[in-house]
This record gives sequence, C-alpha cells and structure tokens, in this order.
Amino acid sequence: MNDIFVLFGNFLAALPTYLLNGIFFTAYWLIDCAPAFLSFGCAALIMGFVDQNIQNRAAFRPGRGGREVVNPDPHTAQWMTGIILLLWLISQWNMGAPVPWIGAAMWIFGMAVLLINRAQESTILWNVKSGIAIYALAVIGSRLYLSYTAQLSAEQWAALIGSAESAASVISNTRGNVTTIILWALGLVIPLGYFAMLLQQLLINPMSLANPLTGVNELIERYRVRR
Repeated sequence: MNDIFVLFGNFLAALPTYLLNGIFFTAYWLIDCAPAFLSFGCAALIMGFVDQNIQNRAAFRPGRGGREVVNPDPHTAQWMTGIILLLWLISQWNMGAPVPWIGAAMWIFGMAVLLINRAQESTILWNVKSGIAIYALAVIGSRLYLSYTAQLSAEQWAALIGSAESAASVISNTRGNVTTIILWALGLVIPLGYFAMLLQQLLINPMSLANPLTGVNELIERYRVRR
C-alpha cells in the first residue's frame, strides 16, 4: 500500500515536468509547421474571397430581358489554388529554413496584394498562383538534383573521366557550383522577382492626392467619370 502512495507521489512530483515538456514539444511543433499553416490559411482566404468572386464573374452570362443566367460553377479557380497549395506543401515538406518561410511570405504578400488591389484581380491572382507554382517546382527540382547527385560515386564516373580521383574532383566542384546557384535562386532570385512583380502591380495606379486612402477601384471610377 505504501508503494502505491510512493508511486502516486512520484507521479504528482513529475507531472509539472511532463506538462512543461508537452507544452515545449507542442510549441516547437507549431513553430516548425508554422509556414505550412500560414500558407494553408492564405490559400483558404484566397479560395473563399478572391477565387469565388472571379469564378462567379466567369460563370455569369446575361440573359434576355435583363435576366441573369448563371452557368454551373466548376470551381476551376478554387481547384487551381488547392493544387498549387498541395504542390507547395509537398515541396517544402521536411525542408529547413529559410525556404518554407520564404514560401509562406509569398503566400501572405500575394493575398495582401489581392485584397488591396481589386482592380486587376484576375491578373494578380494568376501571377500569385503561377509565381508560387514556379517556386514550388524549383524547390522540388533542386531537392531531386541534390538527392540524385548525393548518390553518385567517383567509381561510376571513372570510366568516363579517366580516374576515380579526377571523377571525385569533377563531381565535387560541379555539385558545389550548382548548389550555390540553387541557393541563390531559391533564397533570393525567384522570391525577389515574385515580390517585385506584385509590388509593381500594386503601385501601377497613382495615389490620389486629394484622398490618399482612396481605393484603386474608386480612383479608376473617378478617372472614368472625369473623362
């Protein structure tokens, strides 16, 4: 009986440690998966607010007598967003920083530009999706290349190059150069091109000097009325 009380007392004494470890484990897991969660949240917002709006306009057909004819909605825009999200989640799975966070930033910035600039919604939406898809494919291609070249041995190339020593040197130099190019492309070149493209589309219309907070749609409507 005393042993049961001792075990129970030891359990109560260790319980705060178990709870603290559980909290830390959950926090580390959430931080590790935060880019995926952020990307998923942005994709859900795009599907709910932007894709649906564009899909409704695409399915709308004016009828006779002012009646509205709505064709069956195939949800093409939502399906495209879902496929690109899945492609991105697969590409960044188990990959270390900063690539997952760069992709999450691309989703966040793309969603923000879409919500701010509604005048060019279709064009911006296409650029957001295509930009993220290109980045995801670049990540997948780089991972496949690095995984394949890691399995190559100098002996496999010795018959083509001449000797195992020469083959090892060539493989090492080539892999190092290509890896450097991949790091520059994934960490800087492709993301900067994406952000610059969306920023240019965000700033394509001039700011109203009379009311700086005027929306783009309002601004365009004023220009049309003046003309």
